Amino acid sequence: MIESYISTTTEEEAVYLYVQLESVTKVVQGLNKKSYRIGNRKLTTVDVSSIIRSKPKDKMHGMGKWMFMKNRRLGKFRGV
Repeated sequence: MIESYISTTTEEEAVYLYVQLESVTKVVQGLNKKSYRIGNRKLTTVDVSSIIRSKPKDKMHGMGKWMFMKNRRLGKFRGV
């Protein structure tokens, strides 16, 4: 599924990278290196988190959202 996924929008690219990296910070760094922008400003972790938490548009997005929520729950137990 991951190998054949083609992202055409900023949102799809953010979800795709999150599924691979499982780190919002690394996704933001990767998207900003590729010159993705919202308006004239660079993306932030808040932007990427809200993209991932939004209603899933496809299976990849659903998987990314599930992983994000799982990581948030586990972070509470680790004190993060």
